[in-house]
Amino acid sequence: MAAINPLGRELVLKVVFYGPGLGGKTTTLQHLHDSAKPEHRGKLVSLATEVDRTLYFDFLPLRVPKTRGMSVRLQLFTVPGQVHYNSTRKLVLTGADGVVFVADSQGARADANLESLDNLEENLREQGRELSALPHVLQYNKRDLDEILERHELERLLNRYGAPSVPTIARDGEGVYEVLSLITQASLAAFQATLPALGDHAEIAFGVAEDAMGAALRRGRDDAEPPRSRALVVTENLLEARPKPSDAPMETPRSSPLAPPPVPSTPRPTTNRSPTREAPRGFSLVGLWPEEQRGAAAAVERLVGAGSIDLASDPLTTLMDALVARASAIVGEPTALRNVPLATSLPAAAWWRARRTLERAARGDATAAELSSVYALLSTAQAELAALG
Repeated sequence: MAAINPLGRELVLKVVFYGPGLGGKTTTLQHLHDSAKPEHRGKLVSLATEVDRTLYFDFLPLRVPKTRGMSVRLQLFTVPGQVHYNSTRKLVLTGADGVVFVADSQGARADANLESLDNLEENLREQGRELSALPHVLQYNKRDLDEILERHELERLLNRYGAPSVPTIARDGEGVYEVLSLITQASLAAFQATLPALGDHAEIAFGVAEDAMGAALRRGRDDAEPPRSRALVVTENLLEARPKPSDAPMETPRSSPLAPPPVPSTPRPTTNRSPTREAPRGFSLVGLWPEEQRGAAAAVERLVGAGSIDLASDPLTTLMDALVARASAIVGEPTALRNVPLATSLPAAAWWRARRTLERAARGDATAAELSSVYALLSTAQAELAALG
């Protein structure tokens, strides 16, 4: 959902590019990043596995005219196209303000498009959301190839809710800014609809004519304020602990009720359990952490991948403590847990949920999926703090 970064006075909108593998999601974001003015874009972060070259979590902030005194920043993400990365798709999709479904126009890819679209709707429903109520745009890509379906055929197959659609050639950049313009307008309008009725003061002005939105996104605003020195670069990179045939949570023994945070860590007996499964290869977030924390990050990935939940809580606590210290130095306040959401665009509720999950993990009362999510959240915050210097 749209978030407000109070330090940077920014409204942050998250847009996810969804679709079948090799459909053009990554190419689209790469063109947007390469063609945007350097001072109006963030770092483009790419992560790939040994088995899926399209597994990227691309981040791109582009500034558009101010909204109620706040800059609007876009976070753009892709999801992996392969089925066995579905849990990663779900994590990337969480909190999305808008979705661009990138369809492959080739007739031979019709089934892949439908499978991916069905998967999108299924994953949204698991989060209590419906595609029909979520701002989304259909991007019909690869229009320059032979044996493609006509646009009206793609509309009949894929456009279930009458969403805007755009034919594109992502490798040449044709149509991609029109897609970005449409999803930005739709996401901002949806955000406006959630505001309380405060009369004229609640109105959100795009600041440019709708047909000029794409141009504003492309070049930035010459009359806009330059990016703040504390502008945040978020890389919401997610850990896929291990491809699994089922995403059902693991059953773990229950312990005493959760005490409210903060809870001082208490010694606990060591376990004789030893990892029996290999950690995932080729997909790691260790590189996002500074040298002094990389050992702990590597231990998290190894232990979570092996299912050693209680053991993984120690290195995760080390990473969390390091984030708190770094955020406190940036905020300029005494060390406190609340300084992490203050210094980053991380929602406070998500931060405290991660803290509680970590406390449960110390008792063995958490799942591998939950710890993967916590690790991804900490890595997101680390990337932001690193960008702040």
